Order: sequence, then C-alpha cells, then structure tokens
Amino acid sequence: MPQRHHLHIDYTEGEADSYRGVLLKGPDGSEMRWMTGDPIADWASYLEHAKASQLLVLESSSITHFCFDNTEYRFIEDEDGHEVLALEDRAAWLNATSEF
Repeated sequence: MPQRHHLHIDYTEGEADSYRGVLLKGPDGSEMRWMTGDPIADWASYLEHAKASQLLVLESSSITHFCFDNTEYRFIEDEDGHEVLALEDRAAWLNATSEF
C-alpha cells in the first residue's frame, strides 16, 4: 500500500493575506515546503513534485479554508484530473464576495 502524505496550506485561519506556504508532510515525519509568497506558484510546484513522485496525498481542510478566507482564489481541475489553485475569475462570485 502506498504511504500517505498530508498536504496543508500554511496560513493563519480566518486572516486573509496571512499565507506562508504549501506544506507536504511525509509518512516519516519529513516536510517539504514551497514558500515563494505566491500561492498559485507554490501549489504548481507542489503538484509537479507530487505527480513526478506519484504520491498518495491527503488534503487537509486548511486548503478549503484558505479559499474561504481568500475569496480571490479557487480550485479548478486540470486535464489530468488534479486540483489546481487559480485566481477567481467568475464575475458573479467576485461580485457576491466583494464585501468580505
């Protein structure tokens, strides 16, 4: 059975603009971090690593919470079926969340 890795977005929950990075914890306690200050670039780097290493990754609720707290981001599915962090571009959503 493949060993599980745990993925988190490191930020202070409830605080927009508190992003620190993407954190991947290995089954042996090791950690990999992507911390460029750009959530989209960090997610892309994590995803490239996960695909190349064929990792089994469990995503923490911090990922969903990050998008709730930072409404300018959302996840879309790429051609391989992986979730990709992207800028929110749906006008109706942007209008509905502009006061958050």
